[in-house]
Amino acid sequence: MNLLTDIAYPKWVVLQLEERCNLRCKMCYEWGDNGSYFGKEKVVSIDYPVIKKVIEDLLPGKPFFGLFGGEPLLYPHIGEVIKLIREGGCKVDIPTNGTLIEKKAEMLVESQPNRLWISLDGPPEINDAQRGKGVFDKVVRGINRLHEVRAAKGSVFPKIGVTFIVTPITYKYIEEFFLSCLDLSKIEHLSIEFQTYATSEQYLKYAEILKTEFGISEAPVASGVVQDSANFANMDFDSIVSQILKVREVCEKLGIYFVAYPKTIEKNNAKNFFTANWQDMIDKRTFCAFPWLYNEISARGDVTVCHTFYDLPIGNVYQQGIMDIWKGERLKQVRKYLRKQLYPICTSCARYYADPKKH
Repeated sequence: MNLLTDIAYPKWVVLQLEERCNLRCKMCYEWGDNGSYFGKEKVVSIDYPVIKKVIEDLLPGKPFFGLFGGEPLLYPHIGEVIKLIREGGCKVDIPTNGTLIEKKAEMLVESQPNRLWISLDGPPEINDAQRGKGVFDKVVRGINRLHEVRAAKGSVFPKIGVTFIVTPITYKYIEEFFLSCLDLSKIEHLSIEFQTYATSEQYLKYAEILKTEFGISEAPVASGVVQDSANFANMDFDSIVSQILKVREVCEKLGIYFVAYPKTIEKNNAKNFFTANWQDMIDKRTFCAFPWLYNEISARGDVTVCHTFYDLPIGNVYQQGIMDIWKGERLKQVRKYLRKQLYPICTSCARYYADPKKH
């Protein structure tokens, strides 16, 4: 398939059910001190009839769904959403902070999402310093409970994944966290992702393009990831790579699915990423296929074609059908621009350097 050819239905769809979250993680690009939700007077949940219509309209294309937040397990109709997707013959993953898994275990096994991606930041003391006292132990209890319910019901779903973000705080603990703090016999998937950040120069150029090309006056999502690359300068890149490779080796021995962002685990690649030398990244590309394959629907109904920098809406499902938006002039305008060049901010996204065969 030519990735720059318009297709009938999106292949991947992320549904942001909630802006609410039951944690305030210090590093979160949504709820952290500089995040896009921080300071909002009102956060919202998407209306169930609206998201039901979106899902039903998309099911004929059999996309891969993701349920997002905030914290998606807070959504009051989460079980109904999962069942609707699964009964429609589609797969669905759920990223979560994991604190509600113990409470929701029965529902999760009954509704059968394919996979949970649980975010943790390291050993208990490191994780809880960022996410709150007792969070690590609460998540572990949830994982144990989910295994109990799965076994009782003879189910393999949902499979359990753990996502770890490499930051100036967490990078020292990669190996310890995965190989000493987790019971890997209860984990089926692991993801290690470099912290996405953008320079102020990238952000300003991107914001100007949104304004001049698309009439968008602000970019709060992108602004939430702006950092000085000097904040990452003292990281030990040899250690980062060595630890990740050890974790990957163990995963291969145990049959655990492993994915890394960026996909190439190599010292200079890590150094180039964290020193903002993205032009020298091994996995760089000249285009991003997401606008031809992907939709993200926010809790406010806005539809975008980027998971990392979703500041440019192409429509709103409270006003139009999702397939009308997918075939609409706004998306054609976005694709026309991106056929010629990327946004200045694209190369700062760790997932831009992903293996397209893995997700």
